[in-house]
Amino acid sequence: MFKKIAIAAPLTVLALSSSMAFAEGEERHSINMIASIPTVQFHVKPVEPSLIVDDQRLVHNQVTDELSTLRAQFDTKHAAGSIAAMLEEEAYLGNGVAADKIPLTVTFNGKVLNTSTAVEVVGESESTPGKRVELVVAPTKPATGGYKPGDYTGKVAMRFDAVLTTP
Repeated sequence: MFKKIAIAAPLTVLALSSSMAFAEGEERHSINMIASIPTVQFHVKPVEPSLIVDDQRLVHNQVTDELSTLRAQFDTKHAAGSIAAMLEEEAYLGNGVAADKIPLTVTFNGKVLNTSTAVEVVGESESTPGKRVELVVAPTKPATGGYKPGDYTGKVAMRFDAVLTTP
């Protein structure tokens, strides 16, 4: 009987001490990682990636009744020609009332974009080595009455095309 107790007691102590070590706590962490490496041939990427992820707020100045303009930088490159761009749909801010719609003028590298025709926004001589250019999204103030109160939303959907140089 004494042998059983003599063996059982140390085993019990060992079992309890090892479980207490596990009971101290444990932490685990996961970090999500992403990377985007554009091709060396063609890319049009915002310098600040949050531009195309987060909502971009145009701030209203109540004194002047003006909305701020969005300005952002893009890195562009096309190793085999120029880059053309166009709007995929009309760019505007809306609040659900058609009469209150605020048209947005979208300019990329100084060229105004439209929905009907792609325009060259970066020429071959600039796009081959790569160039950082500016995107400007400017609201158009209504001619009469100014901006109407309300909460407005909208989007600017652009398409960029790699235009090959023909020999």
